[in-house]
Amino acid sequence: MATCPTCGAEETTGQRVCSSCGSPTSSAQVNLAPLPQFPTDTGRSTEVKLASFWNRFLGYVIDYVLLLVIVPLPLSAANADFAVSLGIVTLIAFLYGSLFIALNHGQTIGMRLVSIRCVDEDGVTELNYPRAAKRAIAYGALLLIGSIYHFHRYAHPTMLQMQSEDHHALIFLAFRAPNLADLLWPSWDRRNQTLHDKVAHSIVIKTR
Repeated sequence: MATCPTCGAEETTGQRVCSSCGSPTSSAQVNLAPLPQFPTDTGRSTEVKLASFWNRFLGYVIDYVLLLVIVPLPLSAANADFAVSLGIVTLIAFLYGSLFIALNHGQTIGMRLVSIRCVDEDGVTELNYPRAAKRAIAYGALLLIGSIYHFHRYAHPTMLQMQSEDHHALIFLAFRAPNLADLLWPSWDRRNQTLHDKVAHSIVIKTR
């Protein structure tokens, strides 16, 4: 039988107060709830830092100059047909963009030089080849549209020829607009994405 923890008097079942000394009986004791557990590892923030428009622009310029030296200049020196040149340039741009992004940890040569890389929108996962190819196809399509229209400029144009050139320049800009919009999109986009990034659900971040 239970006894009072204070005076030792015998207790009856369910008794809350000792009949001898008036102290709470053992049955009145309440087990304390366990203390809440708090994680001791606060960890570091996983927030990624997006590449700025100017970081992306500088990386693009480096890649553009590199591909210009490798592809269009030799084709021009060889007097290649315009349609052939355009097809080869578009194909090389696709292969360059897709293979480097998928197989070189999300970095083209220009992106590596300015310390940025392309990853999934979660900021961590690298793009596999199908997604990198999808991104490169979107960019290549806009590049192809922007490059398909060309017109002849005169060395010493007459007034009529100048009017003709102005007319063709407007048509050229209309074809070029989607490609320019794609390249300028990071300057106002919330996640600094281009249009071809949005197609592939990718972002470009700064590397450490």
